[in-house]
Amino acid sequence: MGNLQVSTATTVPLFTVPAGLCNVTFWNSSTFATNIVYVGTSTATTSANGLQCHSIPTSFSNYVSSRGATFYGANTSGTTGIVNFIIVTDQT
Repeated sequence: MGNLQVSTATTVPLFTVPAGLCNVTFWNSSTFATNIVYVGTSTATTSANGLQCHSIPTSFSNYVSSRGATFYGANTSGTTGIVNFIIVTDQT
């Protein structure tokens, strides 16, 4: 589990999803509704092409053949946003 602050008008790496089987959950824990962070897999993530990170957790699963990726957060609001994440990998 981790969390990162995304400063105003910046795009920063949030977390790296490993290759293979895993589950990822992320959410915005900022105290104000105006702290909007958009999430994507590119350094060019914006409000137009990113997924808005809500206070309601968003989850997805990777499959065994998944390559993994680095996710980036873009903050287009006037205040710092906070993104929390949990990555659970295959347990055998």
